Amino acid sequence: MALFLILAVLTTAGLVLRQSALRFRATRPAAGSPHPGASFKLADYLRWLTARMKSVFSPAFPVKVWNVFNGWAGAHFPGLLKWIFLVFVAAFFYLAGSGFFFALFFRRGMFGLPLLAHVMSGGLFALGLAVILLWRARAYRPDQAEAAVFESFACPVFKNLSKAFARIAVFWAFAAFGFVQVTTALCSMLPVFTYETQNAIIMIHRYSGLGLVLTGILLLDLALLEPVKTPPT
Repeated sequence: MALFLILAVLTTAGLVLRQSALRFRATRPAAGSPHPGASFKLADYLRWLTARMKSVFSPAFPVKVWNVFNGWAGAHFPGLLKWIFLVFVAAFFYLAGSGFFFALFFRRGMFGLPLLAHVMSGGLFALGLAVILLWRARAYRPDQAEAAVFESFACPVFKNLSKAFARIAVFWAFAAFGFVQVTTALCSMLPVFTYETQNAIIMIHRYSGLGLVLTGILLLDLALLEPVKTPPT
């Protein structure tokens, strides 16, 4: 359990800081150049990050978030599908928030009404994921050449992968982790497994939940946030 908590905090914080640093770097001019993309100073980054965090608490922030979400969702999920996607996103945020909150602060795990809401949100998440795969899977075929939607994204391991392929890989990784989450949640409710097996299923559920959150952060950065243009080479 302690290993999971340490891994969850470090990987989530590290990924958020990495993606924010990429976004910051893409907005700063390179030395001797009017174009963004190369300059990075820790003090400037911390000031930029502080200003971004302050903007979260401004009255205009919820409106801005809704406008970004509404524009993107309306373009990709027309009509009723947009509201199904909204329910899916809300369920995902509650599942992630409640799951990690109880994992961090309660050794006994989740219980009571939060657990009931967690189970109900899991059902909405499963239905929403099925709808998304039926509606959008064709746009993420591995053989489909798509233009990159986030020009400053770079794969941290395989530098030669195209941006479009990286986005496709993240989408299907998110879908795979979602499938594991739904399957392990259903298996944990069946009275056919031993106590040791149930513990193993819960541990798999926790680690796949961490993978779901990490890939969800990448998808948010790739798909919903405003793209940042890098200078021409």
